[in-house]
Amino acid sequence: MTDDDIHGLVGAYVVDGVDDVERARFEAHMTHCSQCRDEVASLRAAASELTSVTLATPPSSLRASVLREISSVRPLPPRVTPEQDSSPEPTVSPAAPPAAPAAPAPASLESKRAERSRRAPLRQWLSGVAAAVVLVTGGLAWHPWSSDTKAVQLTATQQVLQAKDAQRFEAKVASGTATIVRSASLKKAVIVTANMPAAPDGKVYELWLQQGTDMVRAGLMPGGPSNTVLIEGDAATAAGVGITVEPSGGSDAPTLPPVALITFA
Repeated sequence: MTDDDIHGLVGAYVVDGVDDVERARFEAHMTHCSQCRDEVASLRAAASELTSVTLATPPSSLRASVLREISSVRPLPPRVTPEQDSSPEPTVSPAAPPAAPAAPAPASLESKRAERSRRAPLRQWLSGVAAAVVLVTGGLAWHPWSSDTKAVQLTATQQVLQAKDAQRFEAKVASGTATIVRSASLKKAVIVTANMPAAPDGKVYELWLQQGTDMVRAGLMPGGPSNTVLIEGDAATAAGVGITVEPSGGSDAPTLPPVALITFA
């Protein structure tokens, strides 16, 4: 997946329009891309403006139309093209001196124009998707943003990843990486893995929170090289996170030395 591809997932991620692999890759990307984190926050704010939509009776053709068309829509990364002046050149009388060239727009103005050009397609796409994900039940159209909701609800994992006090800690695990994102105010942590080697047959990766001298069970990692998992337990009081290889189903205490020990320091 190229940089343009991963940046282009912003809108789909906001409306939960990505699969598990894309979600894991994008959330791993967000840990070091402030631009995408800002874009996600901006689009969530735009989505919250849709709360004025109320129940209505949709046309009978709506469901079939949405199901037919939705698979053909794929968000593309925004393109910023230089603004061109298409107006014809002014006619200059032979007796009149040539008009002085217009002064170039200040750099700050050009950057603002480019920013508006970049954001507009995403906002328009978000509004279109919000309308397309209407669910038709019993002759009524329902949308996920109820009229009395002031903001889009975030999952616990998303709250940690976007927390203002989020801290990030990274470690290598063989050929892969494991990034821990911790929010002390939420008392939670999330692990984001990329290119993790598979656990041996009959084994599983198990997570542990280091509480003093004890390693406390904190959940199991699902299969696959790239995952985003909410770590169980109080991460605010922990000194770090350990990853061990355990028998399928996990263990009550680590049976082998950790393959990675990520300290919060």
